[in-house]
Amino acid sequence: MNKKIIHLLSGGLDSVTMMYDLLNQGHSVHALMFDYRQRHRQELLCAKYHAQKAGVLFTVVELPPLGGLTEKSWVVPNRNAIFLSVAVNFACESKSDAVTIGCNKDDEEQFPDCRRGFIDAMQKTVNESGYSVEICAPYLDKRKWEIAGIAREMGIDGSNIWTCYKGGLKPCGICPACVKLHESKFI
Repeated sequence: MNKKIIHLLSGGLDSVTMMYDLLNQGHSVHALMFDYRQRHRQELLCAKYHAQKAGVLFTVVELPPLGGLTEKSWVVPNRNAIFLSVAVNFACESKSDAVTIGCNKDDEEQFPDCRRGFIDAMQKTVNESGYSVEICAPYLDKRKWEIAGIAREMGIDGSNIWTCYKGGLKPCGICPACVKLHESKFI
């Protein structure tokens, strides 16, 4: 059954690939992007590029600056809880069936809010609040290299993907996100 989906679109490999994957499955997608004054704002341009290329409705939500991203810690505490909460609100208002997020197997070690337990807890919170929105992380059991394979099969252009956490005009190649993308052999 085709669903109406609010999709968290960051501009990175996982969320971009998932958006095209959802569209190929026949779902209706509304892409939600977040501007939280991240230094890697280049991701918003990539997300917008793919949303426009795919012809999906997209919304950029401006948030106050979220702290935590440093050279010593690549984690923005509770970021996905914030994003999912806002997305559930959008889903309720637009009568959407689900919210999707691009968490994957390679993220779970470093990012606590990319683990199955976290996704399950957010779903329980939504259910306990009386809302029938489903929170889905379809790539949760996939490795980055598997997602890269899906992206290649779909012909996704790697020059319009942004994963780097450092910011700037070019990916740094050394932050954990750049290393994972390189190891996936996508770019």
